[in-house]
Amino acid sequence: MKIERRALLILEYAAANASRVLFATAMLCGLSACASVKPIPENYQAPEPLPQEYLAGFCYQPSPIHEDLKLIKEKRKYRIYEGSFAAGLDDAGDDSPITFEYYQQPGDTVSPVVLLLPILNGTKHLMRPFATLFAKKGYAVIIVDTVQRTTLLDDLQDPEPSIRQVAQRHRRVIDWVESRPELDVSRLGVFGASLGGFNALYLSALDDRVSVASFALVGGSLSEVLVNSDERRIAEAVTQVKAELSLDDEQLMAYLDERILTDTLTIAPHVNADRILMVLAKRDKSVPYSSQLELYEAMGRPESITLPTGHASTAAYIFYLRSRILRFFDRKLAESSSAGTAIVSPQGCDEISATIDALGIAY
Repeated sequence: MKIERRALLILEYAAANASRVLFATAMLCGLSACASVKPIPENYQAPEPLPQEYLAGFCYQPSPIHEDLKLIKEKRKYRIYEGSFAAGLDDAGDDSPITFEYYQQPGDTVSPVVLLLPILNGTKHLMRPFATLFAKKGYAVIIVDTVQRTTLLDDLQDPEPSIRQVAQRHRRVIDWVESRPELDVSRLGVFGASLGGFNALYLSALDDRVSVASFALVGGSLSEVLVNSDERRIAEAVTQVKAELSLDDEQLMAYLDERILTDTLTIAPHVNADRILMVLAKRDKSVPYSSQLELYEAMGRPESITLPTGHASTAAYIFYLRSRILRFFDRKLAESSSAGTAIVSPQGCDEISATIDALGIAY
């Protein structure tokens, strides 16, 4: 039986027979033997900083944050809150509040933090196994709600504003982390898969407060991923846009390339790959494996885990992946490092914008 099909059967078996979860877990451990793990090359060199014209497009003026936290569950090792605050991004075109699930450590200890970024449909249940393990191991955890974009067709026709808007909203979550005395922003990790993985990549490339990151099922270029994806919502939107604009696949990719100023392949060479763990899936058709490999190479071959799965069936490895990612975060946060994931200019947004304007560069 093929591995991908076997993995799905195991998950179904576990869901239907809660009393036999240990048996299913043991079988999944057998599947983990099929995962291929590669270290970062020994001769890896830190990259050049991301050009300022790219950073300028993601700048914003931070405003004070007044959060609303509601305790929803109390465990022996952590408490779970539902939280929200106003985004405070006047020029972002989205005034909806930022909402999240917050796993707080008890006592007065200042905790390292992990941001978890969900998949396209915003489902948080795939992130909760990661959250519970990290929380049990002493991390504060924030699962950031994914805004369900009702403008996917508009986004495809003009994608750059949505890329910037989502990144700015996630940077505001880090602003909130900085405002909390119990949270240590100097020990901040980010993980996301699929859409959440793309969001994690952008956040890790643009915000030098991120110390370590892992992203799964991410590729480049964005135009190639979007046009070739078999994810239902994306495929339907691509079909409609092609009809509205009278374009074929190649023409749509060229159209998108002209409008995506901050592509994943553009920022990848400027990410500090020494602080990155990348997860790839060989049979993925939603984010084609060839696109994942292209991003992996562009980033300088970070430490990686390659699975023999498709996009959805990667969930069969969820317990294996959360343990590997936890170990990676523990190891990297224990190391002394002069930089996090983002190699960026130390200048603030005002200085960057002034420099770019003086040079007459559009952003």
